Amino acid sequence: MEYVCLAAGRGTRMGRLGSYLQKCMYPVGLRPFLELALAEAVAAGAQRVHVVVGHLQEQIRAYFGGEYAGMELVYVVQQQPLGTGHAVAQVAPLVTGAGSVLVWQADVFVPRELFEQLACHAAPNVLTLVEEEDASPDVMVTADATHVTRAWQGAGPYSDAGVWRLEPRLMAELAAQASPGGEYRMLPNLQLLLDAGRAEVGFQTIGKRLHLGGSHPSPEENVAAVVGRLLERGRQA
Repeated sequence: MEYVCLAAGRGTRMGRLGSYLQKCMYPVGLRPFLELALAEAVAAGAQRVHVVVGHLQEQIRAYFGGEYAGMELVYVVQQQPLGTGHAVAQVAPLVTGAGSVLVWQADVFVPRELFEQLACHAAPNVLTLVEEEDASPDVMVTADATHVTRAWQGAGPYSDAGVWRLEPRLMAELAAQASPGGEYRMLPNLQLLLDAGRAEVGFQTIGKRLHLGGSHPSPEENVAAVVGRLLERGRQA
């Protein structure tokens, strides 16, 4: 099992803050947000994480260096902000021998339990789904009892939560087609593979996600709520 963290985003929804602080480095107590998820990956048994960096990458590199708690960190540079599918495709040559790959967006907190659930899931590809009132229609998913039938612009009520398990053989193809805005987004490209019958996609539902890049009811209120819940989680641990 390989692990990939997508940490190249510009944090535009966080407004002025995203211009000078990489969003995954936002402080939670005395630690950056990203460190909390990396600690959970260590607890789940990860030995290496490929970290895709771009915008303000020097902040991540300077803080973490080449390892975290004995877990190797391998940096992969996304030279241009070309979307999640493009970011995943950059890592594809490095994980060809893996059985599967766990990928998460760096502004989403992933608890150890979710890493473990995805690692032992029966489906070769897995989307993590959440029901959120402010989710974009573009990321809504259609699923039957066991499998995702539409990963992009589906019927809901669940939407993609930004944590995935992927087959290495498909990762390069997640940058096959650009959106009208010029980005190669993962979910539309995964939908192309579903339409072609080339991907089997299961799902794992979660009750609520801690998403630092959310915007409900406002970006500022979302950040405050996420930080508060993580600090409370730390006190209860």
